[in-house]
Amino acid sequence: MIPEWLPNIHPLLVHFPIALLAGAVVANFVSLFIQEKWWDETKSTILYVAGTLFAGVTYYSGTLAADSVFLPTEAQSVLSEHADWAEYLLWFFVIYTLLRIAFHWFDLFEKKSFKVIAFITVLPGLLMVFETAEYGGKMVYGYGAGTDQLLQQEEPAPSEVTDSTTVPSSFITKDNGDWTWEVNSNSVSDLITNFHWVEGTLQALKPTITSSGNPLLQLQASGQANLFVTHQSYQNIQVDYYLNLDDLDGEIELIHHLQDASNYDFVSLNSDGVIRQGRIQNGETTIFEEGTYETDGLLFLRVVADETHFRGYINREMKVHGHGDAPESGAVGIKLVGSGSLLISKIEMTKL
Repeated sequence: MIPEWLPNIHPLLVHFPIALLAGAVVANFVSLFIQEKWWDETKSTILYVAGTLFAGVTYYSGTLAADSVFLPTEAQSVLSEHADWAEYLLWFFVIYTLLRIAFHWFDLFEKKSFKVIAFITVLPGLLMVFETAEYGGKMVYGYGAGTDQLLQQEEPAPSEVTDSTTVPSSFITKDNGDWTWEVNSNSVSDLITNFHWVEGTLQALKPTITSSGNPLLQLQASGQANLFVTHQSYQNIQVDYYLNLDDLDGEIELIHHLQDASNYDFVSLNSDGVIRQGRIQNGETTIFEEGTYETDGLLFLRVVADETHFRGYINREMKVHGHGDAPESGAVGIKLVGSGSLLISKIEMTKL
């Protein structure tokens, strides 16, 4: 029953809790100055109950909506803020509404001073409504989340990023620390220059540049774990990978926030079509979420780590979306295990 132009039901629901909760606060304020025969605390509590119920339904629909749309880079942090404020709002009004019901039970609203205190107490919740709505509106009207504007924000073509005839290096670093590594004839030397090995060796990967069609960096999996990462550390990031796993019999981990070989976060893909998102801490693995995917040709993979929010996309579709404690800043890289080969076309790292 959702219209074709609507990506999910969340946009249809968001205005109900905003109107009900904001209306409840306004009615609550007005009731302090008029007679109870016109408006009383019971009516305000009914509005708070209705608004809180709608807030719960809307929050749940929002968690589903976040997994159904592909966001531009700039909107990733906005989504995280929107989700955090929505969760704060929901818990605040659940607690506040339950307290109001208890106040009615013990007839505490009979005192004028207590009505004033109850009204002042709800004001932080109104701020949460405003912040949640502001970040949600910014995603839609600012970055086109869930609208046709997303179709105009496709990933740049390789020729738009760098030209191997004019740029000697395939690894381009911007002034703000973001970088793009688009494979060309110089990419083996750029691999040596811009990454270091935590496990395995460069020689074991036997890096070569394929010459058929667009240049690709081919890395051989030798059966032993091979892990290489950037020299620099990063905090909140988005990393885009263009990879071909067709000839890989094993697993690849897209590493971020690496401290050492026993402490890092990852999104892993194996040759059985399973994608996992998790964290290795002191050698112990915790899986945040798991899903499936199809290994066919060149894949566009996006890994997002923004504070406590972690997302993994394949071909613009979110496959895993987990949550955990915000990690310390760390390196970005790839871990390769198994046999066969991995083909790399491009990697792009953006700080959020």
